[in-house]
Amino acid sequence: MSETTRGKELAALTAIAAQVNCTQDLDEILQGALETTLQVIGEQSGEIFLLDEETGELVLHTYQGVSDTYVQEESHIGSHECLCGRAVQTRQMLVVGDLASHGARTRTACLREGFRSCVRLPLMARGEVLGLLNIQSRNPRDFALEDTELLTAIGNQIGIAIANAQLIDDAERRRATLDSVMNSLVDGLILMDHHGRISYANPWAETILDLPAFTLIGRTLEDLGRAIAGRVEEPERMLRELQSAASNVEDTPAVEFMLNEPQSRTLQVRSFPIHNTEGGSQGVGLLLHDITRERELDEIKSRLLSTVSHELRTPLASIKGFATTLLREDVEWDETTRREFLSIIDEESDRLSELIGNLLDMSRIEAGELPVEPEPMDLVPMIQETAAEFQMMTRDHQFQLRLPPRASLVMADPRRTRQVLRNLVENAVKYSPGGGSICITAVPGEEMLVVSVADEGIGIESGQLAHVFDRFYQVDSASTRKVGGSGLGLSISKAIVEAQEGAIWADSEPGVGSTFHFSLPLVQASPTSHRPARSG
Repeated sequence: MSETTRGKELAALTAIAAQVNCTQDLDEILQGALETTLQVIGEQSGEIFLLDEETGELVLHTYQGVSDTYVQEESHIGSHECLCGRAVQTRQMLVVGDLASHGARTRTACLREGFRSCVRLPLMARGEVLGLLNIQSRNPRDFALEDTELLTAIGNQIGIAIANAQLIDDAERRRATLDSVMNSLVDGLILMDHHGRISYANPWAETILDLPAFTLIGRTLEDLGRAIAGRVEEPERMLRELQSAASNVEDTPAVEFMLNEPQSRTLQVRSFPIHNTEGGSQGVGLLLHDITRERELDEIKSRLLSTVSHELRTPLASIKGFATTLLREDVEWDETTRREFLSIIDEESDRLSELIGNLLDMSRIEAGELPVEPEPMDLVPMIQETAAEFQMMTRDHQFQLRLPPRASLVMADPRRTRQVLRNLVENAVKYSPGGGSICITAVPGEEMLVVSVADEGIGIESGQLAHVFDRFYQVDSASTRKVGGSGLGLSISKAIVEAQEGAIWADSEPGVGSTFHFSLPLVQASPTSHRPARSG
């Protein structure tokens, strides 16, 4: 190799290396390498293809000195086609001095471009073909040994650059995929290095702990414990158990603790080891799982079992006791006593039926399958009928009705709405054991009709009022414990009203009474329609 050729080679390799060092963008690297190669070889036309591993095709990535038509036709070349395919298959440089008469019969696009001579150089790294470097001349040219040696050196450099760029691109894709997976986890994730310092926290961990990641990175578990201590029940126990979990990954069970802010959560933390490629320890990971819902369900199940066992026991005991009494052969019961016993059995059977119905309704609500079929209806007759029905059942209460003088149609399911109204009136009677007035009002507004049921009973403390619509919730007081109940009626009423696009709420003052309100959407009248006046 002459000094001139050697100088060209060094200059070209230096230029390509500089291009590789200043950018990781493969297209920029290939464009710069092609320009440098054409410069030092003294030609105007060339392309660089990359080999698609899946299809086996050569895909055009950068070019110079060719027409748009040529680019469109040569954008994809099969690995068995023309001189390009032969060079890839043989992994050898092909040098052709006269394209028109070559036995391989090159593609017609090259001839239309006026190419007379060419070089096809496979770009390789680690023994694999990664692409192809094409150099074309529009003049007859016998590429000398110095030219091919120079192109071989340049091709090796380009091959290495492609391999490195692909490795970086693959690593970036893997990292992006891993970041996407870790960021989309429904659990919080914290990673700690072998020095016990936090190196990563995913977005959900930030949300759960209400701490931005930048305040966590580089901190220890002790630092984390101090940062959330004011929002944790038993912070010292939490920190002690977390440190134990991080230092004894295999032997420590899951750690649970309560976070009170920014919202009340029960968190379960599980630790797992992080290993390097050699199997050695690289740190520890902590998975933060929000088990608030699971604990709520556990509590609901416990309340359900407690409520059902208690509420079923009482009517069953009555039914069993009075039925057994009636079946006694050693006693002759008079007709009045028999009817009294049978009435009690009938009432307790209704009580059981109501409890089972409530449980079935609650299961439908939980499954999102509560059937509601709204239709235009007038609530006033239903309110009047319900008040009359309950007035016959009690002598200690006086019912007052304040109803609109004109019909106010609402969109509601008649059966379900009657269930809500009966439940509120029944509660008013039940929780005013001393009797008194029960007032039912219906007030139409612009879009909603509001029905209210007010009693003069025991009332509800403000701290308990917010929970009266919770499942299985029962106000805890001596008076209410005597009354009993499943704690499902108001929760079911809430679900029914909300399913009809209404709302339900309550006001109460201990010792004065309670008022429960619910609203339902009014049927919007057309401009030509009118509502009939109520007679009587």
